[in-house]
Amino acid sequence: LGRFTKTVNGQGGTISGIELAASVPLNLLTPMLDGFGIQASASFQDSKIKPFGDVVGALPLPGLSKNLATLTAYYEKYGFSARVAGRYRSKYVGEIQAFGADRGYTTIDQETVTDLQLGYEVQSGPVKGLNFLLQVNNVTNEPYRELDGAGNQTKLDTYGRTFLFGASYKF
Repeated sequence: LGRFTKTVNGQGGTISGIELAASVPLNLLTPMLDGFGIQASASFQDSKIKPFGDVVGALPLPGLSKNLATLTAYYEKYGFSARVAGRYRSKYVGEIQAFGADRGYTTIDQETVTDLQLGYEVQSGPVKGLNFLLQVNNVTNEPYRELDGAGNQTKLDTYGRTFLFGASYKF
């Protein structure tokens, strides 16, 4: 004999929003900027779901930020490539492991993560097609922060920067 619990579907909800995106090669402005470009996107959304029926009321969809924006600046020409990308994410409700391995909810604070990528592909000669790539993820070491209902920080994790280097050859 024992007690058994399981997750069940809630009572519905809504998600609405808008997303805008643009990719602009800067040589459209002047030929001097050939190889440079910008990619940008932004999304704004709202959600209300009832995962526990009318017991708790409407909550935001876990994992969905209300606002998200990305901006990437790049250069690609003569075998060289460079990208700097930033992503902003507003605070959101996150699902976490709670006491007794149950599912719990907490607020995850906003973050802005910046990544960098540099590459070179050999264009001629006996090693034509040899590629080198260097990536640095989370350049600014943006932390992960959980907040309580009053907006006070309850958890702080820093993951550091990640450095990746690779080489490939295509023939």
